Amino acid sequence: MWGRIKIRRADTLYSQYLRKERNYRCEHCGGFFPEGRGLTVSHYWSRGKESVRFDEENSDILCIKDHPYFEEHKTEYREWKLKRMGEKACNLLMLRAHT
Repeated sequence: MWGRIKIRRADTLYSQYLRKERNYRCEHCGGFFPEGRGLTVSHYWSRGKESVRFDEENSDILCIKDHPYFEEHKTEYREWKLKRMGEKACNLLMLRAHT
């Protein structure tokens, strides 16, 4: 369990799929992690938002150093996300998260 949100089998499979799909690299620092060890899936909008729980635009592959950093520095995470996606895509993701 991460926080109070139960990790389901689908979450584990999604995480494995996404890490492989994104070439086992941290999307922030670019570090390579063979077989995905040392990588996590960061959900920009919490897993508790079921509408975007498995949304690839809501999911970032981050190393075990960068993930907690962004969790503690939400403003920097938002700026990084805006730079990667653009304002329109971020706004659409926000709408999906709150639907």
